[in-house]
Amino acid sequence: MPNTQCLTAAMLEVGMRHSARLSFSREQVQQYCSLSGDHNAIHSDPEATRLRFPGARDIVVPGGLIQISVTGIFGREFPGDGCLGLSFVPERFRQPVFPDDEIDVEIVVSKIRGPMVEVEITMKDAEANLISTAKSKLVAADDAYRNWWSQQG
Repeated sequence: MPNTQCLTAAMLEVGMRHSARLSFSREQVQQYCSLSGDHNAIHSDPEATRLRFPGARDIVVPGGLIQISVTGIFGREFPGDGCLGLSFVPERFRQPVFPDDEIDVEIVVSKIRGPMVEVEITMKDAEANLISTAKSKLVAADDAYRNWWSQQG
């Protein structure tokens, strides 16, 4: 399938790394807030944002939007298609993220047990300042799924 991978647990190794870059538009923030019902003013009004975060230059990207975008990497890039996310445990966000900021995400395999894969996630801003960390448990695709996936094109 185009623009995806499909790695089984047997294809992964502890210590294996994957990097990705994320960025969010104001429109994506608005769509997320509309779908999730998160109508916190810091996600729509720069004045409200500056009250909570003095010196903020724009609205704040919701942490939930960042988290679901990281889990999207699991099902698209690493381990890829067929992966099932079981848990995502984030640490608090150390600094706000604003629309059009770039976030560098690094995913590191920390444990593999059968089809279960545990990963550690680090998110940093463009200046390499830590934004947040998280841990996730995933179930990688099995051989039957990978065989089906590889025949799709």
